[in-house]
Amino acid sequence: MYNNYLTPTITNSSAISIISNKIKNNIPYAFTRFGDGEIYILKQKSYPEFEQLVCKQWGYAYPSEISTFYKDASKIIKSALLQSDLIGIMDPNCNIVRINYSPDIWSLSHNLIKQWGHQPENFSICDHMLSRSIEFGSIQGMRKLLNGKSVNIISMHTDLLKQKNLSEKLNADVTFTHHDKTVNLNNRTEFINSFKNIKSDVVLLGVAIQKDYGVILRDEYGKIAIDMGATLDAWAGIISRPWFNQGNLQDHLVIK
Repeated sequence: MYNNYLTPTITNSSAISIISNKIKNNIPYAFTRFGDGEIYILKQKSYPEFEQLVCKQWGYAYPSEISTFYKDASKIIKSALLQSDLIGIMDPNCNIVRINYSPDIWSLSHNLIKQWGHQPENFSICDHMLSRSIEFGSIQGMRKLLNGKSVNIISMHTDLLKQKNLSEKLNADVTFTHHDKTVNLNNRTEFINSFKNIKSDVVLLGVAIQKDYGVILRDEYGKIAIDMGATLDAWAGIISRPWFNQGNLQDHLVIK
């Protein structure tokens, strides 16, 4: 039914095994996830409420600069999509979240990928919701994945994450790189340069649409970069998604 769109090509268990091996052997790697927001931006078309929100978040005037925002943001997201080792695209049959799946919202057509000069079959794809699974996104799952390796967390919520005693919970040395909300698509050079101060081999990311950070961390600093997205919100105790609420499908992510 979705043969003409990008969908997962490997299972979550296979993805976890691959990433675990990279961590164990300190092999630079970039796993990057793409949700509905990133898909809207890559297609450069969405609904007015979304466009107003992202312009406000990233320092663009709406509606006069929406086309400029799309141009700037899609360049960053497309670079990450094409250069990451593993990408996350929503699985139509995902059981980690319940949504009304539509490929126009959650995926990209093969024709668009070919227009970009790439072949769809060359992508390694897992479920976008891998980072929300018990096996990967929960503290217990990440503890097993890291297996004692040190980790740096890049997030806008480091103040809250620092209160969660993550070094003990993950049985690993945990450091933090704060991503201030003032860092946008056009003033991020200094922040990217600060990656040189990260000593850990593994970096967990939750930085919204700045999706190319993972590729930069891999290529320029030899890191294993894992895009955790809003899972880091849940670790911080922020209920930024309805599925994080107690009794819902992803409440196992929340550190209270």
